[in-house]
Amino acid sequence: MDIILRGLIAGVTAAAVYTIINLALFLTGVVPSTLTHYSAVLVMPPGTPVTALALTMGAFADIATGWFAAVIIAFVLSWTGRDHAWLKGLGTGGVLWIVHVSFIPAVVPRVFSTLPPSMVVASLVLSLLWGLITGLILQYLPEQRRQPLHSD
Repeated sequence: MDIILRGLIAGVTAAAVYTIINLALFLTGVVPSTLTHYSAVLVMPPGTPVTALALTMGAFADIATGWFAAVIIAFVLSWTGRDHAWLKGLGTGGVLWIVHVSFIPAVVPRVFSTLPPSMVVASLVLSLLWGLITGLILQYLPEQRRQPLHSD
């Protein structure tokens, strides 16, 4: 299976789990916003109200981010081997969490100038879960075997 397709399957599956749990936390009042709301504000022009269109764009951003990061993990696994894929996924999820809570609010303060503590903790757990799921899926999806350019 192609590395991009493997990344798509793993990243979107893990992002779906992240989104479902995040939505449940939002609906129960544990977190004040979902990742999709966060992404909608991030990708839309400043001052755009959060509408169905903005949320759709946020969902597409979530899927694209999950796919892109999973492809990175797939490349790391192809270079370093599939052993401890879950740990490599956790590491990537941890890096994504740092980006999510440190760099994005600093660069794009209209999203959140300071993240509420509940979102910081929830995003840590969910980012690590995303990485774990992605690593495990990639560990078991078959890789495309490279064919020699010519045979002698």
